[in-house]
Amino acid sequence: MFSRAINQVTIEFLDEEIHLETQIASFLVDRQAQQLTLNTIEYYRKMLYLFNRFCQSQRVQHLTEIKTNTIREYLLLLQTKGHNPGGIHACYRAVRAFLRWWEEEYEPSSWKNPVRKVKAPRLEKKILEPANAEIVSQLMAACPTGYLGARDKAAILFLCDTGCRASEFTGLNLSDYHVSSGAVVIRNGKGRKGRTVFVGRKTRRVLRQYLRQRPADADRALWVTVGGDRLTYSGLGQIIRRRANKVGVQPPALHSFRRLFAVQCLRNGMDLRRLQELMGHSDLQMLIRYTKLVTDDLGARICWRRPWTMRIGRWLRGSDAC
Repeated sequence: MFSRAINQVTIEFLDEEIHLETQIASFLVDRQAQQLTLNTIEYYRKMLYLFNRFCQSQRVQHLTEIKTNTIREYLLLLQTKGHNPGGIHACYRAVRAFLRWWEEEYEPSSWKNPVRKVKAPRLEKKILEPANAEIVSQLMAACPTGYLGARDKAAILFLCDTGCRASEFTGLNLSDYHVSSGAVVIRNGKGRKGRTVFVGRKTRRVLRQYLRQRPADADRALWVTVGGDRLTYSGLGQIIRRRANKVGVQPPALHSFRRLFAVQCLRNGMDLRRLQELMGHSDLQMLIRYTKLVTDDLGARICWRRPWTMRIGRWLRGSDAC
């Protein structure tokens, strides 16, 4: 009787050990211990929540019950529900990372990882268009005088001049910007990689106008609201939408300013390795795709001899001819 009770406790313990929801929680703890960014951890949390909910609907409660077909049916369900290819691929990557982690963590001898036989969903390799330089000029022209106008104009120029991500932009502090040199230190880029980018003379001039009018008791952030609080991602989006609505154009996506920076650097002959450093890319794959966009766009008009250091302000004024 006593032995049977011990065996029952052991079975219940092992049952809990491989419970899918329990293992997802352990996986997230591991990601936190590795000091991944909050955005990355939130990505895993959301994606695996969706997968766990699907598994529950299929009465799959334990990790070892997940089969190759379980994953394929999950991806098919996402497709039928209208998820775009990028979103489906993101869901697949999260499941793959989770199952590979469990395999390495526990080294189960009698279990084969089902995700190894599931090919990643196909992604169309298309390049999203950069922001239109003409529209960018109109957005800046729509910025009024005064604090808001100076801030918004400086923000638009800053995005074009640095190619930083919107999350990097809103995460900057006053101490990260060096007024004399125009250098901007991005401390927490994607994957926690730091780098230094630069702004040109025109952007520095507009930045000085903004900083002179910036609230004295504002947050230590470089970019702040009228009330002095740190500007958020949605707040930055509102700036672009507000200026676009004023001139009656479609507001460019925040990431399109980053693409504009990359394309302009390539147009002006910047070395790919140097551009990779400035953009904080882990590899050259995306930049190679940008080179095709530039080649198709410019054709014989590409002027590879022009120094890449020509600042955004010049080409916005129309000095684009070779």
